[in-house]
Order: sequence, then C-alpha cells, then structure tokens
Amino acid sequence: MTDLSGIRALTFDVFGTTVDWCGGVAREAAAMLGPKGHALDWVAFANRWRREYQPAMEAVRSGKRDYVVMDVLHREMLDMALDEFGVKDVSNAEKDELALAWRRLDPWPDTVVGMERLKRKYTLAALSNGNIALIVAMAKRGKLPWDVVLGADLVRTYKPMPALYDSAPLLLDLKPEQIMMVACHAWDLDHAAKRGLRTAYVRRPDEYGPGAALKAPAEGAYDLQAGSFVELADRLGA
Repeated sequence: MTDLSGIRALTFDVFGTTVDWCGGVAREAAAMLGPKGHALDWVAFANRWRREYQPAMEAVRSGKRDYVVMDVLHREMLDMALDEFGVKDVSNAEKDELALAWRRLDPWPDTVVGMERLKRKYTLAALSNGNIALIVAMAKRGKLPWDVVLGADLVRTYKPMPALYDSAPLLLDLKPEQIMMVACHAWDLDHAAKRGLRTAYVRRPDEYGPGAALKAPAEGAYDLQAGSFVELADRLGA
C-alpha cells in the first residue's frame, strides 16, 4: 500500500474537479440568451466555449502573446462560441457580464462537505489556471473553504508548465512529496507527478455534461482514485 502519511497539503484543480463548469456556464448562458429568444443546446454551447481553452492558453505558454488572466481569455473565447451559434444580438456589456459566468460556477454536491473534512487534516490550496480574483469570487459564492489560492497569475503562465506546480511547494514551504495534487484530469496529474507531487484522481464523469461518462484511468495510475471528495477524505483518514 502507498504510504501517504507524509502528505501535509492538498492542491486542487478547480474547473471540473471542484466545480461544475459545464452546468454553470450552460445555466448562465441560458439565463442571458434565453430571454432574447435563443433556444440553444446550452450544454453544447458551454462545451464549444470551453473548446478554446487549451488553444488560448497555449498562445501564452508558447510566448506568442504576453500573459493575460483567465478572465480575459474567457471573454475572448466567448466571441467564437457566440459566432458559431449565430448569436448576434448581444452587446459588449452583456458579453462582459456573461464572460464572468466562470466566476459563478457551483461546486459539485460532494465538494464542500469533503473539503471541510480534508481541511481538518491538510492545508487546502487551489492550484488553478484561473486568476486569483476569479477563484476567490467563485469561492465566496460557493463557500469553498480554501486555505490559500495559488492562481496562474502568480507565475504568469498556465498549466502544464512546471512553474505552476512548483509554486505549491515553494509558497507552502513544503517538499513536493508532501503535497498531493487532486484533479479529474489525467494530464494535470501526470505533469504534477513529474514535479514530484503525489497524485489523487477524482472521477467527474459528468464534467462535460450529463451522460458524458468519461473513462477513468487504470487502477494504480495514481496514488489514489476516488469517486468524490467525501471518498477522498475517507481514503485519507480525514
């Protein structure tokens, strides 16, 4: 059995792992665009918006553009989604407001109760591509009990660049092996492991909408696998 007794802090991916971005964005888009007469597939719209996520970050990671915070990328990405869905009757002010939907995402039902248990034993840190203001606004709304928010704006690049993972042991004054990265994305955990962090995979099969049924990694791929934050707390004795 893997010895996890040395873990002192848990760092969490936020979008998808901690909060339901797809459901939240679909809800916010429907609330703004529905009264204008648009009857879109709101889940498809949310996924189309999200599809620009990696290309937008890659422009920063590659040095093709200077660092800008995730709020700015979300606003830029929105234009492409609206264009593809043929939505034209939205003012710039409305677009700016809709782009902040990513600050108004709901935690998964198990998130807060699981985090409250984990917090008794571990330091809890958001380790996110989101900027600090975005993650803090989301936390205030959803009552996410972070001890600290480590946003991408601290290192001015985006995961999976090493600097973001390395910021956790540096700023928490811990060794990498004393920190466990918690995520529902294998790529995130794989890159965290390369920087010496321990890893916990939490399944979020509905991340891209109900019925998406994403496949979980093979058993043993990470230090722990769990179906919820509550199960993660059980597994870690919190």
